[in-house]
Amino acid sequence: MTAHEHPTEPLQEQLAQERAARRLAEQQLADLVARVDNAQRLATMGDYDWHVATDTNTWSDELYRIYGYEPGSIEPSYAVFLEHVHPDDRERVTEVHRHAYATGEPYEMLERIVRPDGEVRHLSSNGQVVCDASGTPLRFRGTCIDVTERVLAEQEREEAARRLGEVQQRRRQASEINDNVVQGLTAALYAGQLGDHVRAADYVQQTLAAACRMMTELMDVPGAGDPTLVRSQAADLGGGPGLDP
Repeated sequence: MTAHEHPTEPLQEQLAQERAARRLAEQQLADLVARVDNAQRLATMGDYDWHVATDTNTWSDELYRIYGYEPGSIEPSYAVFLEHVHPDDRERVTEVHRHAYATGEPYEMLERIVRPDGEVRHLSSNGQVVCDASGTPLRFRGTCIDVTERVLAEQEREEAARRLGEVQQRRRQASEINDNVVQGLTAALYAGQLGDHVRAADYVQQTLAAACRMMTELMDVPGAGDPTLVRSQAADLGGGPGLDP
């Protein structure tokens, strides 16, 4: 030791280095947290960590936003989570969690939540059960991704396809009516005007059979295509039992 060296100087230098290292580690951790939060915002994805025994649920900032809250503005728990699950999905969601708790198996599901303002959001959720050495479940942890826009877009595509199918079906039906009914009646009319009543009656009979067949296909009702029903209705209207087609 020199004449000017104080015995506490090495210790102070070591403490200063440790403080600097701690500040650096804290800054790096804060940067990492900020990057993760930014990534979750961009992906509209949040994560959760639910401790079963204490019913304490840790949510990431983005998960609060997904549920319609500012980060940290409510105290999350399993009961709070269930309150936000859409009533029609609640039983299915709890059954998924029961199965995971009983088996330790990971899970994936689509669920709907209802935000405080009443807006319904669609989430793609996954999770896993964390157990102790004896296999006792301790925690549920996983992620939730807001897929509302994707689900709504798919529903719109399905609805557009359904409407297009209905339009195409109506066009086919109109074409069949024209080909089998309108043209048949027109031919019968012309035959009648020419005095060919036998051929007119034959056209009417063919048209009636085609109409009954189309009624059966459209209505899918047993007996709808039975010509005897049409004949009996015609008789009831005053045509008489000997009505000629």
